[in-house]
This record gives sequence, structure tokens and C-alpha cells, in this order.
Amino acid sequence: MALLDRAKEEVRAEIYEVEVIRASVREVFEAMTNARIIDEWGAGPSRFQARPGGKFFLWDGEMFGMVCEVQAPVRIVYTLREHWWDPDWKDSMVCWTLKEVDRGTELTLSHSGLPGRKVREAHRDGWGEYFLGPMKAYLEYSRS
Repeated sequence: MALLDRAKEEVRAEIYEVEVIRASVREVFEAMTNARIIDEWGAGPSRFQARPGGKFFLWDGEMFGMVCEVQAPVRIVYTLREHWWDPDWKDSMVCWTLKEVDRGTELTLSHSGLPGRKVREAHRDGWGEYFLGPMKAYLEYSRS
């Protein structure tokens, strides 16, 4: 692969996902920002300070970052990195938007600034398997 092509591929290291969850916008937002609930659906031990400048970690520090923006309960933006990332890599950026729809909440994820194709692919799979899937199952089935 030519150097220019590789550079273009690295810039496109972004994930975009949309999931509909049968729960209210407030319930989904709480499941994403309340450490007690995060721990219940499986991303704990966790800590989440849902305010600009607040820090968070998931899976006992495997993933961590800082909250940049909160518009409860419809938007949250935070930096994200993993404990194993090279210290020279910049933090990635995660943006969640929540919108009420007929069937519940439409949750949109945009994850940008990932350090390369392999990391992007791992996160694309990981968001569904370890975050969205368990949280959705918790909200739709476990609490019934």
C-alpha cells in the first residue's frame, strides 16, 4: 500500500453505529453514565462523572477518559483510550446522541480518532459485543 493510501486509511479510522433500544431516553442515558447501573450490565467495575471535565473508567480501568460535553439526557461526548495504547497515541473521541423514537431510544455512536485500522476494527466489534449488546439486553430484558 502506498504511503499516501495508508495515510488516508488512518484518517478514516472512525466508527458509526445506530442502535434502537426499547427504553426511554433517560433510562438509556442513566445506563451509560451511572456507575452502579454500568456495573450491573457488565462494564464494571466502573466510575463515571457525568460532567464536563469529569473522569471515567470502564472494566476496572481497561478503558478510560474524560467527559468533554454533557447535554443530559440527549448527548454525551468524551475522550477515550485503552490502558494498552502506546503513550504517543492521541485520545480518541466518542460522541453519543440519544433520540426518542416510537420504539424507544435511537442511540447513535460516533467514535473517531482511533490510532489505525486494526484498533478501529477491534473497537467496531467491541462496541457491539461488550457495550451496546449487554446494555441493550439489560435495559430490554433484565429489568422486566
